[in-house]
Amino acid sequence: MPDKILVVDDEADIVALVRRILEKDGFQVVTAVDGDEALLKAEAEMPDLVLLDLVMPGKTGLEVCKILKSQAKTRHIPIVMFTALGRDVDRKLTMEAGADGHFTKPFTPETLVAEVKMDLDRERESKFSKQLGIQHEKLKGKKYLLEFDPSTPYERLIRDFVLEGKSHKETVIVLTKKGASIRSALSDENDVKLIENSQNVMLSPIIAEHRNQPLSIVYDNLTDLALSADFKTAYAFARNAIEQLSDTGITALILLNPAAHEQKDIYSLQGLFSNQITYGKEGITKSKIT
Repeated sequence: MPDKILVVDDEADIVALVRRILEKDGFQVVTAVDGDEALLKAEAEMPDLVLLDLVMPGKTGLEVCKILKSQAKTRHIPIVMFTALGRDVDRKLTMEAGADGHFTKPFTPETLVAEVKMDLDRERESKFSKQLGIQHEKLKGKKYLLEFDPSTPYERLIRDFVLEGKSHKETVIVLTKKGASIRSALSDENDVKLIENSQNVMLSPIIAEHRNQPLSIVYDNLTDLALSADFKTAYAFARNAIEQLSDTGITALILLNPAAHEQKDIYSLQGLFSNQITYGKEGITKSKIT
């Protein structure tokens, strides 16, 4: 899954140029021509980065930035002000609005791509944990039940988790199946180990192989296991996984689609986990972290 960049500018030739440069370098680009469209696109597309023009008709870039940074769903998205105004006072105003960077026009293709890559790399170190409102160090070593709405771009949240682990030199292993959306989202990450998910998958060999290494595991997901076998099998796997991982520094993210289960079964699984995350149409709507 390529990084998705939202480019916001009321000048069509600038938008077309930026799109051409970034797409040539492998980025996915979505665009908006004014502040209102930018707000809609940011919520619908959940980009990895916003390049936001400062001076536009209607809502200014500063107004859009303040709104995005005030909303739980979008506040973690890095915003770089993209403007011809490069005075110290302009930079001060963008910082006060919550922007994460300030990039001035005119630009060359090389400087634009370098800026985008730098901003993305910087944010990856904390993008997932920032959505939980914690530091990365508090994230490590915990086992999370992640309840997700399959109609949302939850794959990007998983990708944030994976890339944050990688940026901290952790080995990342994802147990998933062929054709799964998470596998597709991570297909470009060559140093992430993808293991075929099945009823017979064993965590103990993985734990033994990486016992003295920082390790993060994603299990995608308990619902598939419950539907292919039964709920008791899924419950037993979750319970055994927590027991096997309890004395390790391994961070684990175990996914569940609650819409596919009865409420009593969801309560049973929730009772196993001290740490829980709920991801819906408004982003992370609930988190319980001990």
